[in-house]
Amino acid sequence: MEFTQLFLLAFLGPFLGALLTFYTGFGLNTILVPVFMIYFDAPIAVLMAGIVHLFNNILKVTLTVKSVDWHLFRNFGIPALLFAFIGAYLLNILKDSIGNQLKPLFGFLFMIFALLELFNWKLPIQGRWAMRIGGGLSGFFGGFSGHQGALRALFLSRLKLEPLVFVATTALISLFVDLTRVGVYFSGNWFNNFYPTYLYFIGVPAALLGTIIGRRYIQKMNHGKMSTIVGIGLLMMGLALILGWI
Repeated sequence: MEFTQLFLLAFLGPFLGALLTFYTGFGLNTILVPVFMIYFDAPIAVLMAGIVHLFNNILKVTLTVKSVDWHLFRNFGIPALLFAFIGAYLLNILKDSIGNQLKPLFGFLFMIFALLELFNWKLPIQGRWAMRIGGGLSGFFGGFSGHQGALRALFLSRLKLEPLVFVATTALISLFVDLTRVGVYFSGNWFNNFYPTYLYFIGVPAALLGTIIGRRYIQKMNHGKMSTIVGIGLLMMGLALILGWI
């Protein structure tokens, strides 16, 4: 891999992805998976994003844990944890059966979640069971394709949480989801010969740097405009995957 490609993939992608999670409804996985899919097939991209996401969430939880909404964590996070296992297990099964043919499916998912964010759709439901359903869906797609952030925003937007409370609570939920799904991914034998050392030494620190900067300036950015930019980017990436351009 050329130096320019390595820089874009392993440094700039994780750095910008982590930074943007503070200013949009999208999670780091949602942003990183399409970036990694430029060079790798879908399951490997999900794993790579999951590794960066795991370490990033460790730092993010450390920086924001005092702002966690524990009631929301119980109602949204526990279902997310359970269904993340199911989603990750399904990805392992599909990798063994259809392999690289997953790219069009992921492209379709990118477009769906991008449209949800762009049109700022809010569900007309709320309450404890709505949070549990939202947690389950978020966890499942987090385990299967890395899409946690958009679904979390869809179900949690009606709560009108403070930005820091939202980031803190979702980071803790994501951390437990990551621990579950990465463990399931590595239980499949298709990861045995995958050793992305450059990701550990470049990508993880880049994401951590983005998190530190994002945490400092979270109150100073226009969240709506940033979400629109990221949403359009994901929409274009999804279309490219469906058409086979990537």
